[in-house]
Formats: sequence, C-alpha cells, structure tokens
Amino acid sequence: MNRLCCVCGADNYEPLYKPEHSPGPVVRCKVCDFVYVNPIETDKALITEGPVLGDRPEDLLHSADLDAIKGSWEEPIIEAYLAELRPKQVNAEEALTYINQLAGQRGKILDYGCFCGVFLSVAQAQGWDAYGIEPLVMPSIYARGKFGLKVTTDTLRHDTFPADFFDVVTAFQVFEHIVDPQDSLEKIRHIIKPGGLIAIEVPNIENTWVKIFKEKHRHFVEDHVSFFSAETLKRLLERFGFQPVGVYYPVRALSYRHFAWWIGRFAGKRSGGMAQNLVSRLGLDEKTINLSFGDIVMVIARKP
Repeated sequence: MNRLCCVCGADNYEPLYKPEHSPGPVVRCKVCDFVYVNPIETDKALITEGPVLGDRPEDLLHSADLDAIKGSWEEPIIEAYLAELRPKQVNAEEALTYINQLAGQRGKILDYGCFCGVFLSVAQAQGWDAYGIEPLVMPSIYARGKFGLKVTTDTLRHDTFPADFFDVVTAFQVFEHIVDPQDSLEKIRHIIKPGGLIAIEVPNIENTWVKIFKEKHRHFVEDHVSFFSAETLKRLLERFGFQPVGVYYPVRALSYRHFAWWIGRFAGKRSGGMAQNLVSRLGLDEKTINLSFGDIVMVIARKP
C-alpha cells in the first residue's frame, strides 16, 4: 500500500530506516519532513476497521461483564497494561493539568482509542462527562465493567456522535497507528464544539534517542506507521483548521520494575535480569520513577 504524505500531500520522499519489525520501510517527506512507513508491506497488526470482535458474539460489543475477558487473547495484554495502573493514573493526572487549564471548565470529553479507560476514569473523577471509543472488545468491556464508562466498541465513524458534541477529544499513543490520519481528524473536527480542544500524544520522532538507536528504537514496531514531531503534528492540525495552543513533552511515571524491563529490552536480557534482581532486593518493584527522554510529545489545539 503506497501512501502520500498526510501532512502536506506530497509524493516526494527519501528512505530513512528499514526496521526489522516495521510494517514497511520508514521514509521522510522531502517537502515537510514528516516521517512515515511507505509502502505499507504488511497490515496484519493494523486496525483500520472496527470493531475487532472475531467470531465472538455481538452482545459483547455492549457488555460490561468482566468475566467475559477471562481466557481471551486480550487478557494477558490487559493484565500487563494494568500492572502499571498507578503510574498510568499519574500520567493521566499530568495530562489533565494541561487540558483543564486550557479548557477552563469541565464538559464532555472523548478519549479516542481509550483501551481500558484508565485516563477516562481519572477524568471522570475530576468531573468530566467521560466517553470513550475503542475497537478492541475486551478492553472496552473492562472500561465499562470496572469504571462504568460510556465506551463505544468500534472505530470512529461519521455518525458515531453528533456534530459539535465534545468539549475535548484526546488521543494518547493512537495516531502513530493510523494509516489515514486525515480521515480521523476530519471526523474528530466534526464532533468537537467550536472553541473545543483536541489533545494528541504521540511518540516524538525528532529526538536524540532515535538518532542514536535509529531503526532499533522502540518507536519502530509492527503497528506503527506514522511518526510525528511537534512541528509536523502542528502542521497537520493546522491543515484541518485547528489552532495549536500548547506543546508538552510529558514526564512519564513508571514503576522501577517496568524500568528494569526497559533496560533489558535495550541492553539485553542479562542486563535486564540484573536490574530486575536489584530492584527486587531493594524492595522498589512498586515504587515509581519519573522520566522524560523527550521521545513523547503532546500537542493541544483549539477548534476556532
């Protein structure tokens, strides 16, 4: 599948990387510097149309029964995600500090690609009227069953929500997975109220660690196809009529246990094992550490 640049529409690019686990070669647009996979050679790990139900009964699309998750292929993914629940709540609280300041008052908020609903549960506790959309059925069930959230199990469609319905739409670590970001932004713009906000957090391709690790950097995996910097993300938002009002490089909270796991991923199993043993001996497994490598960026923009 060949792609044009989603930021400027050009078909003028240069090869950049050929990561081992990427769905295709990574290129850079010569016109605007947007980095993306082109062509997409395999889409087996991509979600382009939802819901992802498989051969399971359709009543799961609206279920809040947590027992339905047991034995599913999503269960270990959900368990691994929730093992970092408290750090993820801290990260949600940090993101909401920026959003709350710019929004001025609480209203309706949609998390686009909400997964298990952790961010939305924090927003709901702060007084937001929280909605989510998530194509994977079991994380949707968890969000409804655990947190009582209004979550639609599907990809976003033109008629999923009314026009001018939301005060804020968020998307955390979603747009790097999207083959057609223009289509998503068109639909999102339609459902945001005039004066409302969109907040997009993505891996930041323009940082020192990518330059050091190149095709071995953690951003390059089998379901990442679009790689933004703050500048290219702002340009894309401006193309759809949004006015950028803030750029943030989040400080990421994670447990020392998870930090040791990351050491193993980058430095090898032996180093990772030593780090995990040290963390356990010191009783730090559940303690958190705050880190910022500059390889994540959030851009917040306003619909005029």
